[in-house]
Amino acid sequence: MSGVAITAGGLVTAVGFNATASCAAIRAGIRGVRETNLFDPGSGEPVPAGKVDLPQWSEGTEKLADLVAPAIGECLIAANEEPERIPILLGVHGSDRPHGFAGLGEALLDEIEVRLGIERHPQSGVAPRGQVSAALALRRASTIIEKGIARACVVAGVDSLMRQRVVDAYAQRRRVVTADNSNGFFPGEAGSAVLVCATQSIAGPRLEVLGMGFSREPAGIDSTDACRGEGLTHAIRDAVGAAGVDFGSLAFRVTDLNGEHYKFKEATFAVTRMEKRPHHEPFEVWHPIEYIGEVGAAIGPVALTVALTAGRRGYAPGEFVLFHFSSDDGERAAIVGRYSDPRGVA
Repeated sequence: MSGVAITAGGLVTAVGFNATASCAAIRAGIRGVRETNLFDPGSGEPVPAGKVDLPQWSEGTEKLADLVAPAIGECLIAANEEPERIPILLGVHGSDRPHGFAGLGEALLDEIEVRLGIERHPQSGVAPRGQVSAALALRRASTIIEKGIARACVVAGVDSLMRQRVVDAYAQRRRVVTADNSNGFFPGEAGSAVLVCATQSIAGPRLEVLGMGFSREPAGIDSTDACRGEGLTHAIRDAVGAAGVDFGSLAFRVTDLNGEHYKFKEATFAVTRMEKRPHHEPFEVWHPIEYIGEVGAAIGPVALTVALTAGRRGYAPGEFVLFHFSSDDGERAAIVGRYSDPRGVA
């Protein structure tokens, strides 16, 4: 893995309109999941959700741009570079999303350009891969920076499940929390972004990306086959191997666990295979979705920003952190990071 690091983050979530507010709320345990106009098609009861209180209601590319443009803007402000020189690599929902928006790529990037008042970098693009989108975009950003095409990249993600027909589709598959189903998630929406730079170019605090791993789970969430967590295990093992660290040195993990039993079971299988530390030594697991709802493709930069902020504020459990993500279509991704501050300032 080439030397890249996360130096800034931007968030628009149900608990805050910027990274500072969102991370503070998540740390304090404030939940933005509340009653909305969404309802359970079976019972007619309201479905709690993590809705962002945008000033006006819209759907499609306009709403997604409203969510993610401010988050990207936070990162561009933090960059010591002209915005037009920074590629934007944007994660969105995959083709398996019920009632997803077709052709999101160019249209969404155009909307973001208008809101930020910038011209798009030729290397900007969209990764339509759901929860693993940010990890794939981060790998692409590493290549762009390593080849000297750009000095920095913004890896962003945006998603919204705040549409009744989307909730209907997931409820029919018993994947949404309702009065008669506890094995599910609360819908949410968010825009998120992180600034990625070459590690050697950063003098201050950063979350270094030490290793990444990717794989595929043969028994996905809708499969009738038993889940063994093999894909996630391979992704984590590859990320840890690429990082050159011992799994026991990882102090905590930030994940896309969303309340569904499948994801908890899969993650437990994967971590148990890797774990060697004594039972009395903690290995904390953080799941921001508990506070902001299921945010799909936006979860990657959310997790990275939460970990970066924890390091900067001095409440991270340790130096090394594991991230892991699972998309509905079976793709799996893992990242190993290390928070460091060469100045010795937390």
